[in-house]
Order: sequence, then structure tokens, then C-alpha cells
Amino acid sequence: MGYELNDVSVKLNGEEILQSISCTLQEGKWISVIGHTGAGKSTFAKGIKGLVPFYRGEYTHDRQPLPRDSKGNMKAVPQIGYVFQYPEQQLFATTVYRELAFALTVKGESPGKVEAAVKTVMEQLGLPADLLQEKPFQLSGGLKRLVAVASVLITEPELLILDEPTAGLDPVHRTALLRQLKAWQREKNRTVLLISHQLEEVADYSDEVMIFQKGRLLAHLEANELFLKHAALMEQAGLPLPEPVQLLRFIEGISGRTLKPASCREEDIMQLVRNVWQSRGLHHEG
Repeated sequence: MGYELNDVSVKLNGEEILQSISCTLQEGKWISVIGHTGAGKSTFAKGIKGLVPFYRGEYTHDRQPLPRDSKGNMKAVPQIGYVFQYPEQQLFATTVYRELAFALTVKGESPGKVEAAVKTVMEQLGLPADLLQEKPFQLSGGLKRLVAVASVLITEPELLILDEPTAGLDPVHRTALLRQLKAWQREKNRTVLLISHQLEEVADYSDEVMIFQKGRLLAHLEANELFLKHAALMEQAGLPLPEPVQLLRFIEGISGRTLKPASCREEDIMQLVRNVWQSRGLHHEG
């Protein structure tokens, strides 16, 4: 079960931006969307949320049509959370607290419940409590991005769309954010749709990967299948393999062995590489 698309397309200003996309976003999966700039990744995500219309094809949730307005246009899907690529497109409130509290307040939640939810999401993302009275637009780029993520995460979406969520964050904070989001996704059995150019992050956190190329869905595979067994698809899309996978192939070349890591995650690949390196006496002594 999940969100199903059957032969959907998007046309903007008379130009077909997405062409004949068919896929299923299964419940509880972390699905990453990759491809060059202009491949259609963000348009696809906005179509999923209902922010741009699919002009043909079918889009359903658990095999049920999604709600439409009186003119037949699809509405923005409330159970889908969307973190925009640029936080400035999303933030609007005068304080961080009001930003985080807005969605739950509009839903009619009690002040006590709102306050508790704000505290929880701040702790989840490692944000200090003294940030709550700060003005969102005066924060650093990295903090703006974390507040934008928190403002969506607090709504407990069924499907969370993240458009380049780690842009502007240093490596430590990138890793921390992705680990926190992965823990949330697993605990709640939620679906995550991540748009990213960071292929190492994609390999580390994804269950499945979708490759977009020139408005078409080139491939939709399990992450391990794509990166470890179907490198030709990455080459076809003009994309490099994640660096740990490149290292794996290099070690295969000099060792003359076919290596089979437990997964495409950096941790699993590096463990296998270390074992092979040491077993062949290739490590530097002294």
C-alpha cells in the first residue's frame, strides 16, 4: 500500500516537464530521487504533494483517488509533508516557536499539546530551547533549514518529502539530521521521499532509488540493486557511483576478486575493503 502513480505527466507553460511516470511509493520506505538539475525531480515531488497538477494519468493513495476541488483540480495532500529546497520559501512566522506551533494551532490542538509537540521536535533535531524566541529569517542558513524541517516533522506526515534537506549544513550536522530522520521514519513506519545530489547519503539511507532523466523515470530499484549490480544505469544517466562503491570496484580490480558487501552503505563497504586489504597484506606496515 502507498501512493500509486500510473502514467502521470506534468505540463508547464505548454512544455511537458514530466512524461508518463508510473511508480508506487510504498509505505515505510525511504525512497531517494536522483538525477541532474532539470531532470524533473522537484516537479515530481511537487506533483506528489499536489502543488503542480498531473494533466493526465491516475494518482491514488491506497488505491483510492486523492481529493479534488469543485473544478476537478487535485488539492494539496494534507497528510504529505513537504520541506522545500529553500527555507525562505517556507518560513513566515515572527518567531521559531510560532513557526513550529502554526500547523497544530490551526488544527485546533490545545496550547499544552502544542507546547509539548514543539519541545519534542526540538529535541529530536537537537535544536536548543533558547532558539524558540529567535526570528527565523535572522538565523543562519543551516538553522533555517533545520527549523523548516521541524515545522513539517511536527505534523507527523504519512509521507515526508525532503528537497535537498542537507544543503548548507556541515558534514557533522548533515549526518546528525539524516540519522534523526531515519530513526523517525523507522519508528513511525513513515515514507520518506528524499531529493538529493549527495549520492553517498543516498546510498547510506535509502531503501529504494529513483533515477530521473529529462523528465522521465529511468529506473526505480532497491538501493543495493542499483549501486552494486546496475552501475550501467548510473552511467546512462550521466551520474557517478557513490565514492565508497567506486573504491569497492578499485579494490576488486587490484585484488582480482568479486566483492559482495552486505549493502551499499559506506560502513558495510569499508568493513569489507579493510578485511580484503589486510588479508592480502596490502596495508602499509610501519
